[in-house]
Formats: sequence, C-alpha cells, structure tokens
Amino acid sequence: MTRSTIARALLATGASGALLVLLAACVGIPTQGSVQAGPVAEEAADDGIVFNPFGPTAGDDQLGILQGFVAAFNGPKGDYEVARQFLAEDVRSEWDPRQSVLIRSNAPPAFRVVDATNIEFTFNTHAQLDERGYYTANPSAQQTLTYGFVQEGGEWRIAEAPNGIVVPESTFTRIFSPHSIYFYDLDLRYLVPDQRWYPGGTTATRIVSALLQGPPDRLRGAVVSQFPEGTQLEAGNTVAVDENTATVPLSSEAAAASDRQRQLMRLQLSQSLSSVSGITTVDITIGGVHVPVTSLGADVPEVNPTVDARPLVLVDDQFGHSSGSELTPIPALSEKVVALGATAATLNAASIAAAVRGADGSVYVARTGELPPAVLDSRPGLVSPTMDDYGYVWSVPADIPNGMIAFDFTGGANPVASSLPGSSRVVSIDVSRDGTRLATLLQTPSGARLIVSGIVRDAARGFAPTGLVAEPLLDANLEADVAIDATWVDQLNVATLVVDDVQHEVNLHELGGVATELGRPGPSVAIVGGNGRLGIRVLGDDGVLSAPRGSSWQRSQLTVEFIATQR
Repeated sequence: MTRSTIARALLATGASGALLVLLAACVGIPTQGSVQAGPVAEEAADDGIVFNPFGPTAGDDQLGILQGFVAAFNGPKGDYEVARQFLAEDVRSEWDPRQSVLIRSNAPPAFRVVDATNIEFTFNTHAQLDERGYYTANPSAQQTLTYGFVQEGGEWRIAEAPNGIVVPESTFTRIFSPHSIYFYDLDLRYLVPDQRWYPGGTTATRIVSALLQGPPDRLRGAVVSQFPEGTQLEAGNTVAVDENTATVPLSSEAAAASDRQRQLMRLQLSQSLSSVSGITTVDITIGGVHVPVTSLGADVPEVNPTVDARPLVLVDDQFGHSSGSELTPIPALSEKVVALGATAATLNAASIAAAVRGADGSVYVARTGELPPAVLDSRPGLVSPTMDDYGYVWSVPADIPNGMIAFDFTGGANPVASSLPGSSRVVSIDVSRDGTRLATLLQTPSGARLIVSGIVRDAARGFAPTGLVAEPLLDANLEADVAIDATWVDQLNVATLVVDDVQHEVNLHELGGVATELGRPGPSVAIVGGNGRLGIRVLGDDGVLSAPRGSSWQRSQLTVEFIATQR
C-alpha cells in the first residue's frame, strides 16, 4: 500500500485511528493504482440532484476499488451503472442495490484489509430503507460488511458484494426523496398516504409500479386500490414525462375498470405522482391507446382532512371552540358533555357526536337530538376514548393493552384484535382522521413507545373494526422516560408529549420518515393536533394552553379544564 493510498484511505475514513489498522494490513496488497473517493460532479435532474461518480481506473488496488465502489453508491443513474463497473463480470448483473439502503451516521467509516482478497467496511448506522423504500430509524449500531476480490484481465474487481448500498446521512436526502403512494379508505372517502423513499432518475416509474402492486402488507385490510386485479405497467414500458404530463401505460387488465374506477385510478396516480417535480397532469393508456377519463366533479375523496382551527376545550362549565376570550358551544351537544363531568372528549367530524370519559371514569357517547348520553364502557382504568367517523367509539383499559373494544353508538361491542405488548401500559389511543390507522402511545418497562398500526375493518358490518394489522407502520422506542400523550397532526405525522429526564418534550414522528424535535413546552398533561405543526396545542399542568412558535412554545391567556380532540 502506497503512502498516497494510505492518505486517501485516511481522508475517506476521516479516522486517525484507522492508520494503524491500514498499515498493519498492508502485507500482500499491491502498491499501484489510484483511489477515486467521491463524485466529481453533480447535476440537477427532474426529481432531484444526480451525482456523477468516477468509475475504476487502471491499476487501482483492492482498497481503491472498494472506496470507489462505495463512493459510486451516490450515483443511482442507470441502475447504478457506475457502481457495477467495480464488480466482477459474473456478479455485475446479480448485485441488487435496491435490496436495502443503510444510512450511516456522519461518523467516519473504516476499511480493514483482512487479506489479499477480502476487505471489511465498518460504519455506524443511523437509519435504513428496505427493498420497498420504507424508512426506519434505528439506534446507532455498528455494521461491518465484507467484500471479496478477484483479478480480471489484470485488474482487481469485487467478486463478493452484499446486496444493497450504504450512503452517509449527510447526502441521503440529496439522493433520495420521500414520496407518498396513495390508496383509499374502505368507503372511498379519503386518500391515504403510504410514504416511501426513492432515488432520482426513475422515480415516476417506481412510484407507479409500487402503486400497482396494491396495498402493502402493513395496510392490508385497512385500505383499498381501484386498479383492477392484475393491472401492471405494460410490458417493456415505463412512465414517460413530456411537457409536465406523465403518460402511464397500463396492461390490458385495466380495461375492466368502470368509468368511476377510472376516475379514481387517475386520482390515485395524480396524487401519488404529485411529489415528482415537473408532473402536473396524468394520462392513462391501455395497449397504447389513450383512455379518456371524465372529471370526478364534487365527489372527490379528501387528501388531508382538516379540523376547526380553534381549540376545542372545556372551561367554566362550557364545552366548545375557543377564540380569544370567546367560547362557542357545540349546538345541542355541549350541555350533555358538561353534564357528564367530562374529563376527556373526542368530537366527530360532523360535530353531532362525542366520545366522552365522564367523571366516574366510564366512556360515554353523547349525541345531538333527544337521546341522552349512553354509557358504552364501564371497565376500570379506561384511557381517554377516541372515535372514528364510521360510528365507533374506541376504548381500552390502561393496564389491558389487548383489551381494546370499538363500540357502536347502541353499545354493540366489537373487540379489536391486536398484538400490543402485554407488559406495557396504554397511555393514549387516537384514530387517524381518515379512520384507517391507530396511534397507540405506551409506557413500557424501558420507557415510552409509539406504535401506529393499520385498522382492519369488516365492510359487510358497517366497517366495524376487527383488528390491528400485525406489521406496524411505525414502532418507535422514544428514548424518553415517561409517556404522556400522542395526537395526529395530519395524515403523515403523529406528535408525542413525553418526559425525558424531568424535561417535557414534544416530538413529531413522520410515518415513513424522520422524527423532529419540537421543543420543550414546560410541565404539560396533554397534546392535541390541529392543522399541521402550527396547529398543535399543549395543555400545561396549570391549565394554560401553549402553541409552537419557532423553536419555542408560546403560552396563551386561556386556562381550561381539558382540551378535546377534533376529527
């Protein structure tokens, strides 16, 4: 190993401690060749930055080949055509870069030469993508990958390479972008996002291909697609983009769709492709023939349901929306909520029914009209109830995680099968505004834990909930001592209120994305979502509401008994 090779290796690893490792491993390693340790240029593509890494040069030694291969992971163009140049002929087409993406921390990696034909690449992970494009954050953990080498035509090439790629955290978001693939709730009232991450270059085709595969396992039974079964991209074709129009060539199975299905198909495509720069219109072809699709008109499923921007609170024996010093009661409902001695409540989207935990700890449903509030669940230790807009009130005792029941308004009980950890304690539950997912905040022996799961429903029984999908959309140990509350902020984000080392913290958890710290509001007892991040409200232990303002929290002049959830 030459001094210049060692210097380049140290530059690539950034670790002075690697010097001894590399020097000790130089026996039997050729001393000729250069190392190309990174991309030489980058250019703007339609859907992001494209890196142009170097390929191998004549005389590169094993270390130089591996460093060049790793650097070429930044260049997905042509299905990683540059990276494949570092591989031996017989593995070039077999190597699958999309099997996984390990996102390493910005701490310097290290290369250790094992012998003349093997080198280890060691780094600390920060997160990863699986073959479907799902992002999962994970605690920093050391990973070691081993690469084997052979000589071909007098040049070293990689003969054994683990599938997948490794990219540093600092460049991950410049190469990969988040894209939501949209399905429908079972009643076709809402578009439901399923976020994936894809590199630039073939993003539109990958999005459509994933959409045509149908609902993923982690949402199966919770959402549906409107493409006829078996529909794929037409063999040999990709999504073409010309003058802001994406043309999607579908296979013959798509011809079975009704006019209404075609409308909903195009809406799924349009919404799923809306995150790709340069696409504003979607056309569908079947067998090369353009398919006319009429407008949906006013009957359009919602993408991101919103709520009243005013906080819904109980104050001075009044229940309603607060604006400054004024409180507007919910007509024909507020008095019933107050009469129950409510300690928590969720109001449905039509403002005609509320799930209430009364002063006696029981869960009730209160409705407008002549009917009095009805008790649904009187088990001890119930958490604050949640509800959906199919007419079900969700209730669970804190100490019985798998004792969740969804009650209809007449008191009919629908047990919700789940596999929540029995050693945990339920702190809060909240159904998403589209009714397809449940956010459950748990207190575990090791601290706070957030699990978001798809909701399986029985369409034949009024969309009654029957269980939670086994594979969660999000399962995060929050690295906090105490769980206090969680709430939906929008279709893709859940906010949590936790205590970490006596400090109360709010964090935003993006499904299929990263978690963001939203600051410390001070001692607090509840959190409720509004319309986006700025709509979040936190209730202090002194009854004062606070709202996010930049990196801090601003206290209001309003003191309340509790803040309710709006659907």
